[in-house]
Amino acid sequence: MKYAVISDIHGNAPALRLALDDARQQGAGAYLFVGDYSISAPWPNEVATLLRSLPNAHFVRGNDENHLDVPPGDDGQFEVSRWCARTLTADNKAWLDALPEEITLPCDGLTLRMAHSSEAFMGKALHAHFRTSAFPFRYPHSTVTRQALLADFRRTMAEDEACLSAIAALEPGVYIFGHNHIQTHGCFDGRWLINPGSCGMPLDGCEFGSCYTLLTVENGSVAVEERRIPYDVEALITQVKATGQYAEARIWSETIFAEWRTRREKVASLLWYAEEYATRIGDSRRPFAKDTWQAAYAEWLTAAPQRWPELFVP
Repeated sequence: MKYAVISDIHGNAPALRLALDDARQQGAGAYLFVGDYSISAPWPNEVATLLRSLPNAHFVRGNDENHLDVPPGDDGQFEVSRWCARTLTADNKAWLDALPEEITLPCDGLTLRMAHSSEAFMGKALHAHFRTSAFPFRYPHSTVTRQALLADFRRTMAEDEACLSAIAALEPGVYIFGHNHIQTHGCFDGRWLINPGSCGMPLDGCEFGSCYTLLTVENGSVAVEERRIPYDVEALITQVKATGQYAEARIWSETIFAEWRTRREKVASLLWYAEEYATRIGDSRRPFAKDTWQAAYAEWLTAAPQRWPELFVP
């Protein structure tokens, strides 16, 4: 069986369509989806409707599915979550709410386990080295090549004591996860670790494109092929600017644009800076009130490239 493994779409329907079209051309007969289907790009309904129409598809929920349930308010911090929740149809919201946290699938003599984050399988071991907020500091000076990233991932998993211990505690099989938006895979003593990266928001410093992974399981053997379909990031940004999300959650949308352009995470830096700014002006309101959120963002735009140049490598 050949599976298309897709994660972290984040409402980016154009990227999802590219991945699905390519997967069909590559002969995929089934689909494994690893969470975070909405929030950040403005097409959550299109994504959910398309996913629900697919045959032979299996799903787990991601952490951003929880962010659709923020309480009512007029703060700036959660504008995008509230816009997304209002935009989703009741049927699509109910479908997302009902997705399981983890699933296990038998497949041709092997066991496939899926969860949104590697923490479900390995605790903090993998994220200590490969998490989006820390990743730019691992490669601070230039675009990352796929070959260098894969070699780094496999070397770290095979040499770091915490990773070795966490992997050894797993039963042999295939472990599929997303969450950190870093496309990687490797086999370690019969334990396959597969992260298809982010279909809608790649943050691994490599080239921009719609990321997913092909997994073939046949007669107990495993083959993995990483796929990344290039497309025009500026055309995507132009599309987003014409939507209600951009009108209602402009700061979040502009921050996502910056992430798309560099494939490096910036949201954590913005949230950290907003906390520092709010503390500095004596504002204890949380979530961040709209005026504080806007003022912190305006300062962050100027301060962040000097303070964290690793986040802005072109």
